Amino acid sequence: MDSPGKRGMSASYRAAVARVTSILAIPYGFTVTLWSAGALAFARLGPPQVSEVFLFVLGACAGFIGLAVVGAVHLAPDAPMRVPAIIVFNAFPIVTAAAVAFLPLTALGRPVGYLAASLLATVAYVLCVAALVRIGWAVRGGGPE
Repeated sequence: MDSPGKRGMSASYRAAVARVTSILAIPYGFTVTLWSAGALAFARLGPPQVSEVFLFVLGACAGFIGLAVVGAVHLAPDAPMRVPAIIVFNAFPIVTAAAVAFLPLTALGRPVGYLAASLLATVAYVLCVAALVRIGWAVRGGGPE
């Protein structure tokens, strides 16, 4: 049995927490990012119509697929989840929420506003996480496997 470590947690339990947070770091941040973008759009533009919900989804997909196309030349046959450990310090939903908050959604109008909110949130999140991954590679002196 492990002896208690820092703050009463055993070393193996702390290792399990580290494992889970490292696995969830990217999807957790993306979930919070899109939720924040939707909530900010809702708060500023009012409840979306069904078509505006689909525009929100379209904006997120367009941002994600657009960036995937940019990086497609570097894709491996399988999509590995091997990223530097620094990724657990993913606080980028705050950055993306701020970007969406400063987007003039009301000036864009409801349909375009919903599309723009998810597009901006997705692009900002992916680019921020990519920068963190790139920093991790630079720190450890490596690059993509």
